[in-house]
Amino acid sequence: MSPQHRKNKIAELEQWLRDNPNHANRTTIETDLRKLKEQQLGRTYERDTFDLRNHNFHSK
Repeated sequence: MSPQHRKNKIAELEQWLRDNPNHANRTTIETDLRKLKEQQLGRTYERDTFDLRNHNFHSK
């Protein structure tokens, strides 16, 4: 998908969400929109993760 096509699709889905606040497929559209936005950035976000390697929990 080209960057312009992706941008247009994002705008279309955002408009759909505004126009249909109580639609049964809202969660599906939100998921599709989130995936398109992640593709647009060129990287994925790791959600609900926390890196514990460099934290000092027992500081003195």
